[in-house]
Amino acid sequence: LYWSHLYMGDLLRYDESYKQAEEIYLKSSKLYPGNGNPFNQLAVVAQSQDSLSAVALYYYARSMMATQAPSAMSDSNLKRLFISNAKWLDEH
Repeated sequence: LYWSHLYMGDLLRYDESYKQAEEIYLKSSKLYPGNGNPFNQLAVVAQSQDSLSAVALYYYARSMMATQAPSAMSDSNLKRLFISNAKWLDEH
């Protein structure tokens, strides 16, 4: 059931139905609280939307601190977030 929710969230995210994807990812996180993948995906959703970098940072950090299965992707995604923010600061 956990994986079904995670994959459903991915499909909604690909469709750019971000609010629905967030709800499904949060449900997924409740089904397997020690897994960081739903939080990584929530961060990806936040990063896909304008001006939600702080929210993305929170979810990436939470994903990496998961007790049973931290997300392996969060580290590289977090670096990408910082690079994107640095580029934005240089431009403005």
